[in-house]
Amino acid sequence: MGAFHIRPVGAADFVALGHFERDNRQAFEAFNEPRSNAHYSQAGITRAFHRLLAEQCGGAVLTRVVVAADETGWLAKGSLSVQGAGGEAFALLDYQTDRLHWRRGAATLLVKALLREAGHLGVPRLVAHVSFDNLVSLHLLRRAGFQATGWAEPARLRRGTVDCLELSRLLRSADGAALSSAHMHLPA
Repeated sequence: MGAFHIRPVGAADFVALGHFERDNRQAFEAFNEPRSNAHYSQAGITRAFHRLLAEQCGGAVLTRVVVAADETGWLAKGSLSVQGAGGEAFALLDYQTDRLHWRRGAATLLVKALLREAGHLGVPRLVAHVSFDNLVSLHLLRRAGFQATGWAEPARLRRGTVDCLELSRLLRSADGAALSSAHMHLPA
């Protein structure tokens, strides 16, 4: 396999989105809430594609795909969306790897790239929700500096309701001088 490249979704990616969604439906729904059959129809893929482009152009969602020079289609797709407002705002990370490219580094590369881009969103932290039994994603996120912060809302999967963890990673670090100064002013 050649080198991976990460890029935004473009107008020429309609066919790639259709293949990615349809080819990975079963793998996606193993750990994510299922989509309706209509989503996978030609009309559904068309709506999803236009929504994806509109969200990206409008700045609501930042989406990136991983491609390889010697392969057709997408190897992985990921997005960041800002949730909340003010001091409570955070970026929500969502990603998916093509099932034929699991354990080949595409997801790791994508998550690292999205981490770099998240730093420009002006939010203090990045959050991901992962089903508790998705060990590959949990491992990948832990290696990327995420820590479990609590339970997220359970996912209603085809295989039943599954508990989900919320993982978080700070995007901005605190200045050590400010911390030591703040410590001096704390009451005993």
